[in-house]
Amino acid sequence: MKRFLKGAVVVVGVMIVMVIINIIINTVCKNNGIELNSTVMDMAFLGIGILSGLLIYESWTKNEKGQDGRN
Repeated sequence: MKRFLKGAVVVVGVMIVMVIINIIINTVCKNNGIELNSTVMDMAFLGIGILSGLLIYESWTKNEKGQDGRN
């Protein structure tokens, strides 16, 4: 159950950061008259979000893997 909660915290944290970054990028681009392709941006943010979430979760639970006997 601890791992599930840690995973949920990582997902929520990554989503909040990605939404803030997306808002900043869209605001700056609209102020400069640049129109972004939303499909490309969504796919890029999805990939970055998945990879960063996995890395954060793995580094957070790295020490527990040896303690509870699971690999």
